Amino acid sequence: FFFQAEDGIRDHCVTGVQTCALPISVVLGWFDFSLDYLSMIGCDAYKRIKQKTMRLIFTYHEGDNPVRMRNRINQLCQDHGIDPEMVWLISGNSSADAVPGCVYWPELEFMYWRTVDRSAGAQYHLRPRNQAFTGLCRIDKLWRKVFMSELWTNNLHTRGYFSYTQHLLGGEDNYFNCALRNSYLAHKQHQVNQFIAAGPFLVDELDSDAHNNYAANMTDLYEDSYFNIVLETMIDVDDSKGQFVTEKTFKPIFNNQFFVVVSGVNHIAHLRDLGYCTFGRVIDEHYDSIENNQDRFEAVLALTKDLASRPLTELHSIYQQLQPEIAHNHKVFVTGMGHRLQAVVDRINCKP
Repeated sequence: FFFQAEDGIRDHCVTGVQTCALPISVVLGWFDFSLDYLSMIGCDAYKRIKQKTMRLIFTYHEGDNPVRMRNRINQLCQDHGIDPEMVWLISGNSSADAVPGCVYWPELEFMYWRTVDRSAGAQYHLRPRNQAFTGLCRIDKLWRKVFMSELWTNNLHTRGYFSYTQHLLGGEDNYFNCALRNSYLAHKQHQVNQFIAAGPFLVDELDSDAHNNYAANMTDLYEDSYFNIVLETMIDVDDSKGQFVTEKTFKPIFNNQFFVVVSGVNHIAHLRDLGYCTFGRVIDEHYDSIENNQDRFEAVLALTKDLASRPLTELHSIYQQLQPEIAHNHKVFVTGMGHRLQAVVDRINCKP
């Protein structure tokens, strides 16, 4: 199922039942707890699921807490008299592997790998570069504009390819929905207001749809800067203690850059679990293990400001020192993701 045929995955069917599993993708971008998804299944499939001759598989690439979704699925199974073992949830949250009936799959890694032209990425080179960093942010979030406004206030935006397009401006401005301390947000509000008034900040003439197109690779920017500032989708990952890794992280991996990440706790450590290398041999990555969201945010902000302030010659040296890690990451990414898909199938098939 999914893209297995094109990637040579064995066991396209989930074993132990008389027919292939039926994958259902939640395409709305969020899991609606008010919907009875099982009542929306066609009569024939519904009957076969109840008879245990077909499994139902929900796929959800976002990072929402899988425990909450699984609890809702279990309740629906109980309401419909369906064995919950016949219904699986594939989640983009790494904590899913610890939840019965759930399996983790970093789908956005696969989707980015599948979509981007893998022959057109930025190559590793040691020619001098004109900018310290690339930092591109499309969708406005309160914590994102606090972070970027700090760089702007310190005039560090002039040292990199710095973009804050203000797409969906104000959509997530509620202090109580932000993982940072309210007092900290209030202290930064005037700075944020000035930053937004001075923007938007653009490095190209593409529209928002093009910015969101995985196939549109900003190769020239990556080739002319040393490191990447990754503003991930979540910094608390829905209180799950899991990780949610998106294409934002995989872009510098594909394009041969080292990077810092504003994200959930142990994001960097999880990349190592996925087979990638990180950069603690040369730069300070202790921020990644800080559990408190506010403290972790301030630590990675301090590191970013420090790196962005350094002379280009020093960043060139750091880039050269990190060549083994950077090259390894690029190779892991371009080699392919079939093994991760196979692991998903094996987990659902209860294979060791």
